[in-house]
Amino acid sequence: MKIFSNFDTQWKKDAYQEMVEKYWKENVLVLNKSFLFLFVKVLFPVIWWFIILSALWATIFFSMGDDMFEAKILFTIFMILLYVFIIAVCNVVKYYIDYRMDFSLVTPEYLTRYNQSWLFKRDIRSSYVRNIKTISIVKNDPLYNIFNNGNLIFLSEGDRGLTSEKGDWEIVLHYIQNPEWKKKDITRIMKILTQY
Repeated sequence: MKIFSNFDTQWKKDAYQEMVEKYWKENVLVLNKSFLFLFVKVLFPVIWWFIILSALWATIFFSMGDDMFEAKILFTIFMILLYVFIIAVCNVVKYYIDYRMDFSLVTPEYLTRYNQSWLFKRDIRSSYVRNIKTISIVKNDPLYNIFNNGNLIFLSEGDRGLTSEKGDWEIVLHYIQNPEWKKKDITRIMKILTQY
């Protein structure tokens, strides 16, 4: 589904297919956010707030008298609106869009990060793989260790973007499943052009 020019649910498929045609399937790696991201940022808040507000609703609703029919309806509507408001404040929709539409592609030439933010903003950053100095894995969260997730951090030089004092550029990919294996595959792909 394409909405405006910046919001296209087929973007990942199209970008991947374009890179496969150029570099072959075994030389293109797609990096997505893991299911842990979906659970922590989307499913858990939705379920948690539903349980809390449902318990509160049931406690108050059933304590009201039978003659308070209109008040019960208004209270139910209020609780539904409160639930929607809390979900909106928790950025659940934004995180779901991040889960579905944010991805990175690693090819023998480029590391490209695609970041969709709501309907009107898409951010695409590329770094030439020859400029990437280091790839680090950070597992600083107990959930990362339990579910074999981590952050992949690419430090690059000579690119424009988020630079440090030394002029380095950092790309951080959060919630990557099995980051050690992904790092090995990324390193293999990045070495392809240097072999020739």
